[in-house]
Parts: sequence; structure tokens; C-alpha cells
Amino acid sequence: MKRFIDITDFTREELREAINLVTFVNGNQHVYGKEMEGRILINAFYNEDRNAKMAFTTAATRMGGTHFDFTCNENESLKDAVMTMSSCGDVIVLNHPKKGAARAASLYATIPVINAGDGGRAYPVKTLADISTVWMEKNHISNMKIGFVGDFSNNTLVRGLLQCLNIYKGNEFYFISVNGKPITDDFINIMDRREKPFVVFDNLMEPLPELDVLYMTKVDKSSFTSAIQYGSRKHKFILDERMLLTAKKDLKIMHQFPRGEELDMSVDSDPRAVYNKMLNYDVDAAMAIILKLITKRTGRLIKPVEETATHDFKCLKSDCITSTEDYLPPLFYETENGEYICKYCGQKYEAK
Repeated sequence: MKRFIDITDFTREELREAINLVTFVNGNQHVYGKEMEGRILINAFYNEDRNAKMAFTTAATRMGGTHFDFTCNENESLKDAVMTMSSCGDVIVLNHPKKGAARAASLYATIPVINAGDGGRAYPVKTLADISTVWMEKNHISNMKIGFVGDFSNNTLVRGLLQCLNIYKGNEFYFISVNGKPITDDFINIMDRREKPFVVFDNLMEPLPELDVLYMTKVDKSSFTSAIQYGSRKHKFILDERMLLTAKKDLKIMHQFPRGEELDMSVDSDPRAVYNKMLNYDVDAAMAIILKLITKRTGRLIKPVEETATHDFKCLKSDCITSTEDYLPPLFYETENGEYICKYCGQKYEAK
């Protein structure tokens, strides 16, 4: 591997191997205490993400390596920043506000690139930690009823886990929309590809007794039209010990911190809550991906990923990395119905 950009980079077999590696790392971190000896991990966080940064910093330390934070100069191009990082590090962990930034970085990096978040398009390492959590806590990842709580208008963590769970047989999905908004066509398309059943609810109480896994996400008041709407709806999705009286005894409750009001602290002591373990699993997943990038590789440097321009027009989306890095080659793929999808941001090209 030269880069880890999206969870969909893995085939089903490769995903299974990655989950197995995370599971093994979880109980055997000492085995890898020297894997990064003499190597440097560079945290290039253009956005603040405390948990992701801590996971990679801890992973590098436990593997015997060192780390430092990279600070980009004002108005410096991503290409120049990546070339600078490549000159002194061994692995780049990039978190950037623009979609497709990690993919763009890999075109110029002479060391491996890990996507730690690119403008809300993907958080693949967190997603690997999430699917590994399901496996380790449930001992299987099929034939389950999985509930998601949140705002589904643009929820990257839910999308990532959904993409993984969707490929396994017998899974059914329940979406508890905290603000009453429908799920996006993107989510529906993921499930339709494998004809997975799903139901949308406006409250948590109704589907909770049926669930095997409950994946909660932070609920921001900004997702609601007003403070009045938030106040009138919050009792429908806030999970507390009283509500858990109706839930299965083997339910697993997940949450990628930080939390909001949606998860009451009274749940913390419930044995069904596994989100406290997930902070450890994030480190395990970070270690697993670093291992896949550096194991059996001789020398420090690699050849950058080679991708040449596919078309003579560029993506015009303001949240795409091409909107600020105009030297990037335009990269698109064409769908069956003739639409062009930008490989950086994953959005449909629309001429202006």
C-alpha cells in the first residue's frame, strides 16, 4: 500500500484481513513495539481533531517511532507542503478541510499517506475502528439489526460504517433521524446496491428493542431549524438508562466521541456500552494501517501514486481540493448514465 484514502479502497477480502489485523493488534500491541523504530510519523492536521491525532500519536509511540506536528506556511500549496513532509518523515497522516486532499497529497508524496479526514468525505481509519468494534464485541458482522442515531444529511462516520456492514449478509438498518430529515440518496444507493432493507424513524424508543448494535453520533443544535424544534424533539433520541430497559441484553452501544446530549452519562456504567473501548480500538486501527503501509517495505521513499488527467475540464465544487489547488490533474470516472464523478471529492460534475 502507498496510501489509505477511503475504506472502499479495500476489497471485501482485504477488509476482512484488516479487521483481523486490528483484532490481533488489540491483544498483542507489544509484538509491534519496534516496527517504527527509527521512523517518523508526521501529523498534518489542518483541522483540529483531537481524538484522531491522539490515536496516531499513541500508535507511533507504541510502535517505537517518533512523531511531530507539521505546520503549513500561509498560502503554501498542498503539493509544496507534502514535498516538505516527504523529505523528513516516513508516514504522513493528513486531516484537511477540502474533500480529496489525501488523494491529491498522494500524487506528490514520496512517503505513504493516510487520510485522517478530508472535508467530511471520509474518515477511513475511524471507520476501520468502527467495523472492527462490531466484530470484536459481537463476534460476527452479519445477520444483525443496526440502528444509527443522528443527522443523516451529511454524516461521514455513518456512511463509512454503512458501506462496510452493507456487504455482509442479513444486515438490516434502522435510521433514527433526530431532526426529522430524510436520509440522503447517497445512503439509499449504498443499500440498494445489495438490496438491504432499511427503515427511518423519528424516535429511538420504537426500534430500540429490536437492535443488536446502536451507533450514536453527536447531535448538534445546528442541525435543527430552531432551538424550539430541538427542545421539542430531544426527548425522542436521548439515550439514558430508563430507555435501555427495553433493549436487548446483548445490545452494543457505540459512539465516536465527543458526545452531546444524545448520550446520557448514566449509560456509561451499563455493560452494553462499548464506546469507552472504542477509544482504544482507534489506536489499534491506526497501528494496523501503519503496519500495512510500512511492513516489508525496504527503504524510506516510494514513488508517488501515478494518476494522469482523465478529462480537459475540472471539478467546480467549492469544497473540492481542486478549487484551491489548481495544478491538480482533473480526475473523473463516468457512470452508466453518463454522469462524471470527481475522483477527489466524489461529487457529480456540473458545468456552469
